[in-house]
Amino acid sequence: MKKIAVVLLSTVVCGTLASAQIVQQFEPEKDTSAFKGKPEVSFATDLSFYYQGLSQNYIPVTLPSLNTTSPTVQPGVNLPTNGFTTKTGAQNASPIESGLILPTANFDIYAKVMSGFNVKLQTMLASHHHNDTYVKGGYATIDNLDFVTPGFLSEFMRNATIKIGVNDINYGDDQYRRTDNANVMRNPFINNLAVDGYLQGTHVELLYRIPSISSFAMIGITNGQANPQDVARTEYDNVAGTASSDRYGVYGKIGFDNQLNDDLRFRITESVYFIEGSNRNDLYSSDKAGNVATSVFGADAGASMSTGWNIMSGYIKTPATTKYPDGTYTSKSAADILASKTNLFLKYKDTEFYAMYEVADGADVYDKTMKMNHYAIDLVQRFYNDKFWAAARYENAVQKYADAFNDFGDAELTQWQLGLGWFLSKNAVAKLEYIDQKREKFSIYKNGDAEFKGFMVNASLSF
Repeated sequence: MKKIAVVLLSTVVCGTLASAQIVQQFEPEKDTSAFKGKPEVSFATDLSFYYQGLSQNYIPVTLPSLNTTSPTVQPGVNLPTNGFTTKTGAQNASPIESGLILPTANFDIYAKVMSGFNVKLQTMLASHHHNDTYVKGGYATIDNLDFVTPGFLSEFMRNATIKIGVNDINYGDDQYRRTDNANVMRNPFINNLAVDGYLQGTHVELLYRIPSISSFAMIGITNGQANPQDVARTEYDNVAGTASSDRYGVYGKIGFDNQLNDDLRFRITESVYFIEGSNRNDLYSSDKAGNVATSVFGADAGASMSTGWNIMSGYIKTPATTKYPDGTYTSKSAADILASKTNLFLKYKDTEFYAMYEVADGADVYDKTMKMNHYAIDLVQRFYNDKFWAAARYENAVQKYADAFNDFGDAELTQWQLGLGWFLSKNAVAKLEYIDQKREKFSIYKNGDAEFKGFMVNASLSF
């Protein structure tokens, strides 16, 4: 507890010295500010500390070696060495204990380089997945085309914004309420959704606002990958178990967002995402920073996924080779994905209600059907002019897929989060969260079941 007190006290002291930018909750406003003749540059920094007190309960199983004739598989049963075996160890094969985990830090550079033309470079100074410094991405937003010729398409561009670069694509609304490495200000919780439909990828988007009816529409194209691997050519072949390296995804979004009166704001959006025949889809496994909680379910401290679930993926059995005459098992993301997400946001005075419902149809590289149903509900109550808040979230996700490895049936995940928060200043925040996640019928656990639960403490600065 002394460690927790030191972290919180440091945040209180530093919070009085910094000044933070206010983060837009959803799509940013159009930039109509005048250009002063030379680039205008600004910086933003985020720093987050975490204390993790989690416990877990699961028995993992290892992938079989199939270089000999495979035995008959009975899900969850301890089989010989060329079949499914449980890992050596106790009930929790990878014990975890309470303690401080790696602090995270962001550094962003903003620049207005000409009239209506802004750029942003995002750098992760430290993250759970990458302890060393790396560039998350960068992008440009274009609010007029005067650099082509003055007044070019001015009527259209009055309500339009073009975005191009490597960044979070505008699929759904969850990316506006999630923790992005050390940037935690917009998230009422500490951890993100377990099934995180969020993609950092190369993309081009066109957003068009319709102010007269408080609405907007957006269309975009992306390579669908957090780390592009499009130059090594791969052909789609559902017999050999390979997919194409040069497929691109398209996505779109429509929404209505209106402050109906002084007390009530109503927003609803519908998003779709489609890609077909791709050798890698990162829509549910794209966060380069990694999950907030670490070392859960046997994941290394630097793993990209520990508490999260890439729901549109599963194990396939590859064709026979000289080395593996019976083939082998490998985990692959879906080659085809058609996903849609509905988001609802209501704020009445100091109470916020946020809901998400998402469905996806897809197929693995062998054209075996993969389906997903996913929903989450958040309720946030704020106090004393938003200085304090209490929050609760329930999340449920079900995957319908005949996994080639140790299949139990439809895999299901449920997650509860209960949180308290305190804005010490506009740029300093402290959070406490209890989280409980259960997994059922997952092929990688004996009997299909796994669980982790416990509390986390977070203290962060943004300035």
